[in-house]
Amino acid sequence: MNKMRIKPIITLILVLTLLVCATACTNGKRAGEEAKSSVSADISAIEKLFPSLEGATEIEWEQVTLGSGDSRVPGPTDYRFQGYIVLSDDVAQKYASSYDFTEAEPDVTFENIKEREGNWKYSEDFCKDIIPEYYPGSVWIDGNTILFSVTTT
Repeated sequence: MNKMRIKPIITLILVLTLLVCATACTNGKRAGEEAKSSVSADISAIEKLFPSLEGATEIEWEQVTLGSGDSRVPGPTDYRFQGYIVLSDDVAQKYASSYDFTEAEPDVTFENIKEREGNWKYSEDFCKDIIPEYYPGSVWIDGNTILFSVTTT
């Protein structure tokens, strides 16, 4: 009788393991689906991420899907928004004089955007003031350019 109950359990575990492996191997993509560029220059979407940011004149950002991104697979899907924001000179000057920045190496890897070299600086207070508390992420600044990486759910 014990052997009769163990076989279905082992079978279920094997099927679930194969399902998890198949999902991980496809990285949430359907068969034959190619990765699409998610680069945008739409400032309005980023204004929602950074409602207190002033002086954005141009932007280049990408959306990276974390998690399955497949509605057929249950579980959370998070999105990482990352890119560059160019500020007006007067706002950049205002931020530079209002925060204590230290040199820092950004922890951002882009999929579709060409990385810009810079002398990036970081301020935890600047991050707290610019990024809403319900989004984890960081921003770095070099002159009038902000480099950002923010995750949402």
